[in-house]
Amino acid sequence: MQADQRGASPISTGVSGDALETSSSPWGTALASSPYSRSDRQAAFYVGAAVTLAYLLIQQGQVTVSDGKDMLAVSQSIVHHGTLAVGPQFGVVGRGGHYFAKYGIGLSILAVPFVAVGDLVSVVTGDQAKLEGFFAASLMPLVMGFLAASLFRTTRRLGAGSRWAAVIAVGSAFGTYALPYGKDFFAEPLTTLAIVLSIEFLMSGRCELAGVALAVAVTTRPETVVLVAILPIIVWAFRGFREAFVYGAVGAIGAVVDAVYDQYRFGSVLKSGYGSEGFTTPFVHGAAGFLYSPEKSVLLFAPIVILVFLGSIRLWTAGIRYVVVLTLANLLVFFVLSATWHSWQGGWSWGPRLLLPGVIPAMLLLSPLTRKERRVGIGLLAVGFVMSASTILVSTRAQQLDHPLPSVGPSVVRQYQLVPPVTRYTVDHLQTASPGDSRRYLSVWQVNLRQFGTKGLLAGIAGSLVLLAALVVAIRRSPIWRNHSPPRPMPPSG
Repeated sequence: MQADQRGASPISTGVSGDALETSSSPWGTALASSPYSRSDRQAAFYVGAAVTLAYLLIQQGQVTVSDGKDMLAVSQSIVHHGTLAVGPQFGVVGRGGHYFAKYGIGLSILAVPFVAVGDLVSVVTGDQAKLEGFFAASLMPLVMGFLAASLFRTTRRLGAGSRWAAVIAVGSAFGTYALPYGKDFFAEPLTTLAIVLSIEFLMSGRCELAGVALAVAVTTRPETVVLVAILPIIVWAFRGFREAFVYGAVGAIGAVVDAVYDQYRFGSVLKSGYGSEGFTTPFVHGAAGFLYSPEKSVLLFAPIVILVFLGSIRLWTAGIRYVVVLTLANLLVFFVLSATWHSWQGGWSWGPRLLLPGVIPAMLLLSPLTRKERRVGIGLLAVGFVMSASTILVSTRAQQLDHPLPSVGPSVVRQYQLVPPVTRYTVDHLQTASPGDSRRYLSVWQVNLRQFGTKGLLAGIAGSLVLLAALVVAIRRSPIWRNHSPPRPMPPSG
């Protein structure tokens, strides 16, 4: 490669064939820009397409969680009325006695074209609200696909072979507790995508685009504004003041958007819809929950994080310190913020929901694992998939019908126990036209089409076959099926 011709001496990461370039900088390599090969771009496309198609195949096709309904209501209000105000059931009272959703506006804005498409289709078919919810929910598989593609590209830049990069990308989507969040309408997947893209752009020296991605994360989950104060300092240490200033200045646009949004909703940039809710949990209490709670432990729901720290040591030793500091700083920020939030459990949610934007970007650090370590990693991803696989069929909200409710959140054991009765109920009521309680039915869009009678069920079967065929094609053309290229060396710093 061109990098080798410039005389940089590679340092082995322990992976046969892997070589990461070093730098004369005391901070380690600055990760100079290196264009992806055509095969890498194609491979990233097919990896992302495979994840998107798989999620489209299993998604529930409606928005069921309260947070998602509130954010969707903002999108619908923009499309229908050109305003950000929502109904009383979707928000809290603000300026002029109007009601506003208390969440960031990022996901709501992104969902506007999807809601508009649903609105147009409903002109012909009717069922406006259902179709708008269906198309909005279909946005999440696209987010998960883009996230997988970005993870693939970035791990390739960090030296991973194409097959291992594909395993990391697909494993992030299906081998962690991200699985149920790609099926509904949550802010965490979009926030995670924005952070991974920000790191990818920083690695390639495109600090303006990195700042845009960071701004999107801030508008989606406003507490992410802490990263605007921390990540530019890291960029300054590794890349210099100019890139840090540009990155921070562009990223701060997200904070400005949040401030304007708060002013519009509540008449002050210092007010938000959360009111008295805040960071009031003792850190030790929240941290212990994230480590040891059977309903919230990140070690149970994403056991692959055990190897993240091994990978970070390998990258650090090899001189690849920029990415290590960025990703671990991001993970630490979300761990501290989430552990101290008044509802560190993340409300009624699967696993440590609030940690997701910290955990998934940290999987970039798995890039330099050795062959034996990769085998362990695949096993841990398989365990992570088993932990969350039941959510493919049964909504995590189904446990809300239990009495008494779990004290911390839905239980993994109970989730599996519900699969047989929910399946039986779905089969027995498949011909029921009434929507009923969605928590009692299998959580897939094909079942929801039962409301349209036999035609709906036939459409579900046909759509599933088309998605399955496309998924097979994407898998066969991706590194998941065959290894496109070996590990690549890291380009030296500029």
